Amino acid sequence: MSDRWVLVDGYSVLHQWPRLRRLAGRSLETRRNALLALLERYADHSGHRVTVVFDAYAVRHKIESVDRPRGVEVIYSGPGKTADDLIERMVGEAERRALILVVTSDNVERQVVETLGARSVSAELFELEVEAELRELQRLIQQHTHRSIGP
Repeated sequence: MSDRWVLVDGYSVLHQWPRLRRLAGRSLETRRNALLALLERYADHSGHRVTVVFDAYAVRHKIESVDRPRGVEVIYSGPGKTADDLIERMVGEAERRALILVVTSDNVERQVVETLGARSVSAELFELEVEAELRELQRLIQQHTHRSIGP
């Protein structure tokens, strides 16, 4: 597993990635699950630790973080806190901040986490990285399948 830790502002990505915006008529849960499925494949192939943080500040009851299979941790911010609050806290408490990549299209949040020592990237640029990883995974699968079937 890689030392890189990717912290994703879930709703920032959900609203920026075209493939997820096309699901706009579907339930929020369906759209979140589509994002998480993509990030699970990305984490599985890249070896990076991935944590997705969703805003849930308007929720009256505490929502626990939920570990999903395949290396993606999901955290809901809970009452009175935003995803940005949690991301900033996680970066601030981390020992190896330079290995953290925060994914958000919120420019102010990007400046804050960079001041704390993490790197940041917009949701749009991260989508390109995820797509490249998934294309490479598909290429490896096809290559393996071709060798298995072989002449």
